[in-house]
Amino acid sequence: MRAIQGSRCHAVSWLRSEKALLGVQAVPVRGSAPRSLKPAVRSARQERRTGGRSAFVPQASAALVTKEHGPAPVQPPTAPVNVENQVASVAPNIKVIQSICRNERLKYEVEYGMRRGTTDNSYLVTAPGALTLVDVPYEAYAESFVAALEKETPLTSLTHIILTHLDSKAIPSLELLLQRRLAAGPAPGSSLQVVLSNPALRLLQTTVGEKADKAPLLSSIQLVVARSGAAVAPCGPGADDQLKVILTPTPRWPDLLVVHDPVNRVLFSSKLFSAHAAPPAGDAMDEGGWEAYGDDWRYYFECMLAPSARQAAAALDKLDLVPARRKPGSADRVNKTSAALRGFFRNLLGLNRNKPDSPAPAAAPAEASEQLPVSELLPMHGPVVSSALTQLLVEYRRWVDEQLAAAATACASVFYASAYGNTAALAQAISRGITKGGVAVNTLNLELCTLDEVAEATRTSQGFVLGSPTLGGHMPTQVSVAMGTILREPNAKSMPCGVFGSFGWSGEAVDEMEGRLRDAGFGFAFDAIRVKFKPTAKDLLMCEESGRALAQSIKKKLKSRETNVVAGARAQAASGPQLAMGRVVGSLSVLTAKDEDATSAMLASWVSQASFDPPGLTVAVKKDRAIEKLLIVGGKFAISMVAEGRDKKVMKALTRPFGPGEDRLADLETEPSPSLGAPVLKEANSILECSVMSRMEAGDHYIVYASVLEGKVLDENLPTAVHHRKVGNHY
Repeated sequence: MRAIQGSRCHAVSWLRSEKALLGVQAVPVRGSAPRSLKPAVRSARQERRTGGRSAFVPQASAALVTKEHGPAPVQPPTAPVNVENQVASVAPNIKVIQSICRNERLKYEVEYGMRRGTTDNSYLVTAPGALTLVDVPYEAYAESFVAALEKETPLTSLTHIILTHLDSKAIPSLELLLQRRLAAGPAPGSSLQVVLSNPALRLLQTTVGEKADKAPLLSSIQLVVARSGAAVAPCGPGADDQLKVILTPTPRWPDLLVVHDPVNRVLFSSKLFSAHAAPPAGDAMDEGGWEAYGDDWRYYFECMLAPSARQAAAALDKLDLVPARRKPGSADRVNKTSAALRGFFRNLLGLNRNKPDSPAPAAAPAEASEQLPVSELLPMHGPVVSSALTQLLVEYRRWVDEQLAAAATACASVFYASAYGNTAALAQAISRGITKGGVAVNTLNLELCTLDEVAEATRTSQGFVLGSPTLGGHMPTQVSVAMGTILREPNAKSMPCGVFGSFGWSGEAVDEMEGRLRDAGFGFAFDAIRVKFKPTAKDLLMCEESGRALAQSIKKKLKSRETNVVAGARAQAASGPQLAMGRVVGSLSVLTAKDEDATSAMLASWVSQASFDPPGLTVAVKKDRAIEKLLIVGGKFAISMVAEGRDKKVMKALTRPFGPGEDRLADLETEPSPSLGAPVLKEANSILECSVMSRMEAGDHYIVYASVLEGKVLDENLPTAVHHRKVGNHY
């Protein structure tokens, strides 16, 4: 890096030299460097002094889009969201206000892929002399939420608001609540405390405090920064009956915190243990238990927490949750009878920190006091967890452990910054694709992490992806500086990588990233992804396929280093069970599915009739298949049965490798199916149109059970082709 010129340089020359130091293109400006650039400039100077290690922390309060980027591109209109509210009692002194969207998807983000609607949950906790509101919902619910809250209590009676997570899209709901409260005229001397974490405070000050017309809202309340373990509001009649805050930040949610109520033994778990699923009208609880919501909890975890498995594991360890009954009486009575129960459940859940052979700690009572007994989980999204509490805790630990085990073998890092949330949605979909491909993922928001964290993530990864919006014709400073850190890592050039981004006008940032990496000699696992404005279903599917492509590149590279292991695997392929399974045959077919503008297809031979009444079938789908995303409960698909004598053409077309987003049916003649509009083969001897009723895990596959909606025989004279194999460890 070249040194900064003398202090007498003109401001434009100074800025050019600083930007060259950062690896970004200089643009003429007047006066000093832009405010958003100064932290990065200081970072670059610090790097010169420290040999490349930087202490730069991009501030959460610093807006990614600033005036020098020009006017923001006009975002396309958002479809109206039909919302409703329901209020239910979940504990003697706790009510949930569920803001419900029964649309299949609230937003086009991969986390809503189950298409079961969603809820934003807020909670009212009543105690002597106090009334606490926990969380406010997404802006689409603002009017209906405040109206529902006003029916429950006068807004002036609120004494505390606890924000377990604050998103910019939830701030309009908070603003509306505070405006209505001011309009109602709170009593003189009455105060409203808003408890939140430091990152949430910075966001609130930036988005509300710097607006002249909104600033009075903040002056009307008392902002309290939460400390982990602090008591923040009453939840019962006793002096010690206080809600306790526990900070549980993740890279995606740096402001995340949870709240424990020791009186009712409930945990306001925020994003943890959430699910995007709208419960039936009049029922806020997890009625039906694991069978009804297990897939939703699993899907939400895979989308939102699997990319932050280390932080999720740390949160579980810190919380130390133990299933327990709700307190029937005094604390002394319950604690005396529950010690053995807590130990039993800790063994059952695998939460004991000591190894089996290690002696028990000497200070047992102190260890017991750290545990949090819970009778219910009150999440931000989805049903209140009661019936499935124990199993959900068991599964969460298992899912986290699976991700940590995968990270020990192979890991990829996804670095991104996002101006309007669109690039974040792409990063989320790519991360899920990497996870589906059997590789752990570490997703880092460059607006929130340090350069040291970027360097460490690069060193511990076997591949990476870099995402950026385009602002003012360039990538933001945070992305450019992070790219410089990645380029300086000696092993980074040997890794497969990829770039992606969203844009409003031109999308130069993706070209910049791709050009710099290509010029530096990096190899790409997939073509650059460019999405204008909000991603569609097709865009998100392509992102998942791109993440899977990166995972396959990483695994292929690792496998090439293990020639002895590969040879052993081939020997195992000739074992008796595998040879015998190879004699199990199946009908050859092509499965196709369509979701708005997204279409996918696969060759299938593991298809079998499963029921007479109603007519139904099962199909086995490998977990990392691109089409798996479309085969959720409620999803529709078509099956084209391949006729004997026509199978070679079909197999040749569908068994070759496909790139992300590539049309898998391009070499085959198709037409829309009569009812669903999914593509079916013109040369099929019969077609079926199906609806997914349920699915279950089966090792590395899902078994999908579907009812047959429609069917038609196209050629009565040609039998269906049968797929024969010799070995049962591949298709």
